[in-house]
Amino acid sequence: MIALGLSIVVSTLLFSCFRLFPKYGVRLEEAVVVNYIVAGTLAIAMAGPSHAWERMDEPSTVAGVAMGLVFLYMFKKIGECTQKMGLGVVAIATKMSMVLPMMVFMFLDPNDPWTWQKTLAVGLAFPAVRLASDAGEAPLESDPDQVSKSSNLILPAIVFFGSGLIDLGFGWFSSEAHMTGDADRLTFAAVPFTVAALIGLSRWAFLPGSKPIWNRATVIGGILLGVINVGSLFFLLSAYQAMPFPRSAIVPVNNLGIVLATALAGIAFFKERPTRKNLLGWLLAMAALVLLLLRN
Repeated sequence: MIALGLSIVVSTLLFSCFRLFPKYGVRLEEAVVVNYIVAGTLAIAMAGPSHAWERMDEPSTVAGVAMGLVFLYMFKKIGECTQKMGLGVVAIATKMSMVLPMMVFMFLDPNDPWTWQKTLAVGLAFPAVRLASDAGEAPLESDPDQVSKSSNLILPAIVFFGSGLIDLGFGWFSSEAHMTGDADRLTFAAVPFTVAALIGLSRWAFLPGSKPIWNRATVIGGILLGVINVGSLFFLLSAYQAMPFPRSAIVPVNNLGIVLATALAGIAFFKERPTRKNLLGWLLAMAALVLLLLRN
C-alpha cells in the first residue's frame, strides 16, 4: 500500500507542476525536454549504468523505446490540457484511460473475468471524460484567446487514448517475468525517458525554427518535473508487484486516488471552480472506478 500511496501523491504533484508553469513563466516544451533529460539520467544513475546496459536486449527495453517515441508528444499534450482546462479535467482524461489496459488484461487473464460491473463501468467512462472536459465559460490559462469547443474535446481525447496505451505498456511489462527488483524497474523507466529526451534534443538541433528559449524558471521547472516523473513511474511499477490485486485492478485503484487527490488540489490550491458538468463527470468517474473495484 505504501508504493500505491506514494504513486498517488507524486502523480498529483506532477499535475500541480503543470498548473503552476504559466504563473512562473515556465516554457512548456523546453521544460518537458529538460524533464526527460533529468528523468532518464536520474533513473540510469539510480539503477546503475552497468545494470542498465546489461538489460538492453530485454523485451521490456524494446517496448520502452517504442513508448519513448510517443512520450514527448503525450507529455506536452498533458501539460497543455492542464493549463487550458484545469487539474480536474486532465486527471479524468488521463486516469480514465485505464479502461484500455484494463480491457486487455481482463481478456488475456483467465483469472480476471469480465463482469456486469466492469461492463457498466466502461460504459460510464466515456461520458465521464466528456463531461469533465467541459471548461465552462472561460479558459483557465492567462491567454486572452478563448479555448475552442473542439479543443475541449480533442485535447482530452488525445490524452485519454495516448495515456491508455502508455499505461498498457507499463502494466504489461511490470510482471516478475520482466523485472524483479528496483534496478530493473528504474532501467525500464529510463528507456522511454531517454528516447523522448533524444527526440526533443534532435528537434532543437535539426528542425528550423525550433531553437529553445531559456529562462531560469524553465530550467528549474524541467528539473523538478524530471525528479517527480521518475518517482511517479517507479512507485507505479512497484505497486504492480506489491499489491495483491490482478493487474486490471491496480490501474483503477491507483487512478481513483489520483482523480480524487488532483481534483481536491485544484479546488484547494488553484481556486478552480468546477462547473455542474465537471461535477457530474467526476461523479460518473467515481462510480465507474468503484464498480471496477467491487469484485476485488
